[in-house]
Amino acid sequence: MSCNCGCGSTSGCRRGPCGPLPDSTAACESLPSQIENFTKQFFGELVKTEVDGQVQWVLPCDLDIGLENNSRAAGEGLACYFLRLFRDGIIGLSGPPGAIGAAGTNGDNAFTVSIQSFTQPTLGAPNVQVKSSYNPAIIVGLNLFIQGSGWYQVNAVDTAGNLYLTLTRALSGISGTIPAGRLIVPAGYPGDSITGPVGPQGPVGATGPSGAIVTASNGMYYATVGTDYSLTATFAGVTFVNSAPQLLLPAVGVYLLTAIVSVTGNAGIALNDVVSAKFYNSSIGGDVSGSTQKISNLVLDQQTQIVLNAIHSTASANQTVALLGNCTTAAAAKFVALNTTMTFIRIG
Repeated sequence: MSCNCGCGSTSGCRRGPCGPLPDSTAACESLPSQIENFTKQFFGELVKTEVDGQVQWVLPCDLDIGLENNSRAAGEGLACYFLRLFRDGIIGLSGPPGAIGAAGTNGDNAFTVSIQSFTQPTLGAPNVQVKSSYNPAIIVGLNLFIQGSGWYQVNAVDTAGNLYLTLTRALSGISGTIPAGRLIVPAGYPGDSITGPVGPQGPVGATGPSGAIVTASNGMYYATVGTDYSLTATFAGVTFVNSAPQLLLPAVGVYLLTAIVSVTGNAGIALNDVVSAKFYNSSIGGDVSGSTQKISNLVLDQQTQIVLNAIHSTASANQTVALLGNCTTAAAAKFVALNTTMTFIRIG
């Protein structure tokens, strides 16, 4: 206090510091006057509201909220808020987004392909060298899976694409020569297959309705003589000169169609060439749904297979289903006549 007078003092202050506001003087200011002056000077004009019998202040300058990017915490006093700003510093406002940067370069594929055949190793003699198309993503210590062979660990690599590998697990029943053109991909270390105990037998289900009586029938196409068919760039019916791979579906019904098509790469084949095969119902002029299959990564004289499986329904008897094929590069691959078969089984 700037004055020290009590109620009844004769030193010019008629009342004590707690006296009413109108009796305050510069020499002896009352406590309500001091509080009001301090509040106004420190905060500015306050907006006061009454909620449930309690007076609440709304502080000016958004002091209730705080600075943008430096919000005042719930229940945090102003003194603590100011201390935190002084101690931690004020976070500046976010600027406008910068310009979009230039696109990065394309990354490398995480796989490669064997370009020479190799002899399948065994766990007794697990080390093998595999010639591949060089890829810097294949590094020492990586676990790999080679299509049609098994899982390996990489011991060493070089820029010529030579992979020095140790077999960790072979596919079941694999032996002999693994041909070129096999996909090589990074893979986790093969886990152990653990068979759990047999669970309790469930309750017997309700007897289903009797099935329809169907006269089973089946048929097969295969060629004993013929000329291999070089594929065109668009889908076309396959012909082996002496015969064309087709099936005649004898009756109205539902059929399981299967084809095993032997494919060989010709001169000019590239790893990104795609060979496709499908069933085509030439009697109604439409593809058999779900029958299209594709392969790629073929090399010259490598022979592999495309397997087609489809369920097909006929609305009339004696419909013909033919084999169609194509290659993204014309004449870069062919279907082998003597190793191509087609079968049908009537199932409904």
